[in-house]
Parts: sequence; structure tokens; C-alpha cells
Amino acid sequence: MQFGLILPIQAQGVDLDRLWQELRAETAAAEAAGFDAVFLTEFHQARGGALVSPMLLGAALLQGTDRIRFGTAVLAAPLHHPVRVAEDLLMLDWISRGRVILGLGIGHQRQDFAAFGVPHAERAAVFEEFLDVLEACLQTRPFAHAGRYIRAEGAITPPPYTRPRPPIWIGAHGPRGLARAARRADRWICDPQRDVLTLARLAQHYRAECDSAGRPARIGLFREGWIGESRLECERVWGAHALAVHRLYFNVGTYRREYEPWVEKVRERKDFTFDLVARDRFLYGSGADILADLRYWSELTGADYVAVRMRQPGGPPHGAVLEAIERFGAEVIAPLAAQDEGD
Repeated sequence: MQFGLILPIQAQGVDLDRLWQELRAETAAAEAAGFDAVFLTEFHQARGGALVSPMLLGAALLQGTDRIRFGTAVLAAPLHHPVRVAEDLLMLDWISRGRVILGLGIGHQRQDFAAFGVPHAERAAVFEEFLDVLEACLQTRPFAHAGRYIRAEGAITPPPYTRPRPPIWIGAHGPRGLARAARRADRWICDPQRDVLTLARLAQHYRAECDSAGRPARIGLFREGWIGESRLECERVWGAHALAVHRLYFNVGTYRREYEPWVEKVRERKDFTFDLVARDRFLYGSGADILADLRYWSELTGADYVAVRMRQPGGPPHGAVLEAIERFGAEVIAPLAAQDEGD
């Protein structure tokens, strides 16, 4: 099993220049701890500002590193022109010598679609055209595409450093999205809202779609996570920060009745509790607790990659995050790597 670290793009009470330096230090710590990659999410118009343009920032994060990869988790594809994304991807693929993952999603924040002038209701169709053009660009031979939303023609160079191209992951949770990931991506990465039992059902659907497409099924989990002496200590140090982000997810509608039947029972702020959302959704506790959860989750879903988000906009602070990264490497990543070598 491999692990990624999802970095925050904003932090309360921390200026963006300081946050940026902290993310560089957290990237170096993640490489030393054995993480496979660091990832940035994409959101726009965040209150108080945020670190946007993840591909640009990813190139800078990799400076001074030797092994760790950078990925987007995920880029809101319909907001971008595929030729621009293809060229940025190719440049980062070359200057990093193959250490880039392009994670893509359909996007959901209506205000961001309004800012970019893209119809939110038609984002699925825009995403399909985006993928058509992106694939043509990465083949680096002449192409012409005249679609409903995108018109482009040319021959994009240089060819990819990574052959046949850098890995493309797609985030999804609905039937059409899972089918798209099976047909067009190298890995499906789940979102952080779904619990592991729901993910097991979605993974079964995804694998069936992969079988139909004649493609291998590869599954990655996006999880909130923290490591400490015990689950109780983690809840005290980190729990409120993770809960705050998921309360925001709830408020914008990413928790859904078809996946989380309890949503109708949440009528007031006090009803949305840590105990309600953490079970089989948050990866936290001692190293032994986390290893036990990972074994269970892997058996249920077939996932072989876990991207962990330790730091939320509200915290924990940078120093504690560095300690948690190091500890996660020593108590989770290293034992699993030793086990894999033994097998």
C-alpha cells in the first residue's frame, strides 16, 4: 500500500506566504517519512484567500526533493482548458522527471463555475470533452476537436517524459462518474465524505465497469487522518478541525441521502457530531489503530492507495503536523513496507 499526503490550501490566522513555506517543509517531511506523493486540492474564492493554481504550486513544491511525487486531488476539470492543462502537465512531467499525477474531478462549487463562465448544469458533458482533448494532446500528434463546448486543433509538444503519459486519476462517487473513471482513468480516487461500507459498494460498481472496459481496477482512498497515542488523544488534538471541514461539506450538500441516510436527522448544528461522521470515515488513532483500520478497509474496498489529509484550515498547527508526518512514516508506512518486502 502507498500513501499520499493532502496539503491544506488555506490556514486560519496564517498568511499565505507563511503557509507556503510550511507546506514546503511538510513536503520535505513527507518525503523523508516515506509518503509517495503530496497533493493539493482546488477551490476558488475562499474567504480570506487560499493557495490556488495547484499545478503551478506543485512545480515549486517538488523543488529540493528527490523522490516524492506531486498530484492534484482533484483539479476541477471543467473550469480549465484542456490544452493549457496538457501543457502544464507535460512541463511538470519533464522538470520533475516523471513525478506528477493529474487528478481530475467534475467540480461542484457553483460560484466557481460562475467565475469561470462554465455552465454548472452541463459540467459532466464539459468534462467528457475535456478528457477527449486532453487525451489527444498527450498523444502529441495532430488533432482537431470541434465539440459543443471546446474547439481546438494542433499538435502539442513535447511528448510526455512518462510513457505513455503521466497517470490520470478521476474522483467520482456516482454511477456515471465511476464508469468514467473505469473507462478513462488509471485510478479511481474516492471523496472523503463516503464511509468505508459505502465505498465498498461503489468499489464493486467501479470494478464491474473496469471489467466491462477491459481495464485494471485501481482504487485510492481520500481520508482525513491523524496519529497519536490513542483515538481519544487524536479527537482532542485534531478532531474539531476535521469535523469543521465536514460540517462545511454537509452545508454545501456533499453529504447525500442516498449514501448517508442520517442526513435528514441533522437539523441543527449540534446534531452533526464527531461520532456521527468519524466512524469508518476518519483514519486516526495510534499506529496500531491505523494499521488495523487499513487492513479492514483494504479488504472491504480493494484500495491500495490512501491519501491522508492531516491538517485542516483550522489546524492542527504546523509543528504538530510535522511530528505527525514523521510518526505516521515510522508507525504505519515503514511496517507496511517491511511486510510487503517479506511477502
